[in-house]
Parts: sequence; structure tokens; C-alpha cells
Amino acid sequence: MKKNVWLVLLVLLLLSGTVFASDYQPRPGVLSPDEVDFGGKTVNILIRDVTWVISNGGKPNTERAAEAEELFNVKISTEEFGSYETLVARVMSGDAAYDIFRYNHRSGYFPMVSGGMLYPMSDILPPEYFEALPRADQIAIDTLAWQGKYYAFGVMHGIFNASMNIVAYDYEPLELAGLEDPYELWLQGNWDYKVFEEYLVALTQDTDGDGAIDQYGMYDPGTGTAGIVRFLAGFAKVEFAQKDETGNWVFAHDRNKLINGLNLLHHWRNELQVTGSPAVFNTSHLAGLRNRIAAGDTDYGIVPYPIGPDEDSHSFWTFDYSSNYLPVNSAYPEGMIALVDFLFREEDSEEYLDFYINNYMVSRDHMNVYQAGVDSWAGEGDAFQNAGFWDVISEVMGQVSGGEKGAAAAIDEVAPEAQAWLNDLFGL
Repeated sequence: MKKNVWLVLLVLLLLSGTVFASDYQPRPGVLSPDEVDFGGKTVNILIRDVTWVISNGGKPNTERAAEAEELFNVKISTEEFGSYETLVARVMSGDAAYDIFRYNHRSGYFPMVSGGMLYPMSDILPPEYFEALPRADQIAIDTLAWQGKYYAFGVMHGIFNASMNIVAYDYEPLELAGLEDPYELWLQGNWDYKVFEEYLVALTQDTDGDGAIDQYGMYDPGTGTAGIVRFLAGFAKVEFAQKDETGNWVFAHDRNKLINGLNLLHHWRNELQVTGSPAVFNTSHLAGLRNRIAAGDTDYGIVPYPIGPDEDSHSFWTFDYSSNYLPVNSAYPEGMIALVDFLFREEDSEEYLDFYINNYMVSRDHMNVYQAGVDSWAGEGDAFQNAGFWDVISEVMGQVSGGEKGAAAAIDEVAPEAQAWLNDLFGL
């Protein structure tokens, strides 16, 4: 009888292993593990700038990687790289033949793709493959399309883009000013830029009576190009460059909307003077609040950005469009695609969302706000950080932010150079 019990346990163990392996189904156009053989070669997974926003810091699950090594007859090495020049050097030397790049777009995506360093994935993957990916990954991949092709592929963000930004605020100043909790205003559908402006005016105060403002309504968003771009993405849901109906990037595509956003920035910063430090309202992605939570400071609320002048919905903008890429001289792209599809899965982001809820949210209200972002994020953000585009617009936008130049005049002034930069990058 004891022998029979051990046989039953052994069969159950083998069956459980079989179920675990068979639970994976490749996406359309992807080879199954039994069709791939790396011949014992080492695949290098090179990662950068995704520590706080991608499941497991962008690294593969340990158990799954071990299973992949057996199924694909491959060795897997994972490491972080310092800058995209490292990847360029590997591509140029031929050392990247068995590399997989996993990184944030701002870590050199556009210089690499425009320099011919990355493999055009839509040349070998069918449209059905991309349609089968999680929505957040589809958005990132489409945002990063270049000259009509997809160079990004696979699961990275999964079910949510963890770098979505929210507005955080301190409860105490609101209570002292007799103001209703913004969270309640959001639930009522009354959280827009007009109400927010009233809050900024009421909260910008000289609290100690010495004649100087020592509490501002919100942080100062106009001290540099990054702050201006973020302000526009969050409070006006607009970017300096957006895709038109043909998929081409156009400077000031929504010209009036962009002007209204810049005018709002000028109004709050220079006319009302309600921005500065310390501030009641600040912005961050949730993981950016980790130090505050670690210090035991949990007495704050979060809300989406207020609805902007030309919008009817809230922004959850992001600066993070991360994905997987292969070098242009990849030795075995079909096998690499299959390996990425096997290693990185949508369910990983489900576990990661649980991690976010348990570690970066201090109340059910926080979770409700963030879930709204998970459900509604539609790609708002900016894809051109560290790509050179901001250098073109920086000076003139600084003049708008400082009140030295009007928004419409500034846009018209910089438009030819900005559009020429975009046309050159995308080969138009």
C-alpha cells in the first residue's frame, strides 16, 4: 500500500509539471517551445530604467526562466546596462546577436531605431500578434512605431502602466481651509481645473503672518521643459507633438488645445502665483511615494488630474513606454520572440498590481483612484524625453512659462524647426 501511495504522488507530481508547462499558449505568429532550439547558447537579457514600474524589475521569473532553459535548450543571462551606447557598441561589434533589450523608451529608443540598430518586428509578426497583447503594451508599441513599423514587441507593462501619474495632497491644509476632500469631488464628477484653481487660490497662504507666502497650492511646474511637458500632459491632456490620422507625428497638432494648456500654466504661475514650494498638491507615480510611506507618513489623499479646459475625462499621463527590442543583427529573431513570449506574461502584471496595492496605496480610496487609471489610460504622456525634441522647444517654452512670450506666438515661432526635427526623425 505504501508503494502505491508513492506511485500516486509521483504521477500527481508529473501531472502538475505537465499542467504548468501546458498552461502556456503562444500568441499568433509565435513558435512553440518545441519548435525552438538555441543549441545551448546563452541569451542575454539587458535591462534598464524599469526598476519601479515593471514586474520583478523587468527580470524574468526565476522558476519560469529555469523551465525555459530546459524547453528552449538555452542559457539565460540577465543584467542591467548603463546607457544605450552600451547597446549600440554591442550591435556594432556583433556581440548582440543573442541579446534581448528591455528598457524604457527614454533610455535611447529613438536614437537606436533611427540609427538602424533595432529589428523591425512587424516584418515577421502578423497584426494578430500585436492585437493579442495586453492593452497597455499595445499602446506603448504603437506610440513607438517608426516609419510605419513596430520595433517593440511582447509583454512589458501588462495590464497596467505602473508609471501612471496621480495628484497627491495633504489632508490637514484642506481641513484648516474648510475645503471639501478632492476625492469626494472626483466621485461626484466635479473635479475639474476650475474647481482646482479655486483650491489653489485658497491654499496659497502666509500661514505664519510674516508677510511672505509659505504655503502654495501646487508645486511649480514651469522651471524646465520636463515640468512644462508634464503639466500639459496632466492638466490639459495634450503633448507638443501628437500623431495625426495618418500616424505621422505633428507639432502642435491640437494647436488651440496646446495654447489653452500653456495659457493655464501662465495663469497659475505668473498671474495668480499659486505655484511654489512647499505645496499642498504634488504629482507622482505611486511608487514615487514609497519614501513617504516608508517614513510612516500616510496622511494624504490621491486623485486623478482635474479635467482640463478642453477635455471631458481625467489624465493619467506617463513618461514610460517600455518594451522589448531585438538588435537589427539578431541571429535568431523567431527564437527570441518565442522566448520573450514564454518568459514575460500578462499574469505577471496582475501579481505586480497586487504588489502596488499592498505597498503604495494606504487606503481603499487610493485603490479606487488607481484602478480608474488602470481602466482608462489611453496613452497620454510624452514619448520624446532624451530624444532631442525637447532641446528644440526648450528656450521658447521657457519664455512662455516665465511670462515673457505669449503661447500662440511661441508655438508659431518654433513650429518650423520642431516639425522639421520630427520629419527628419521619422523620415517624412
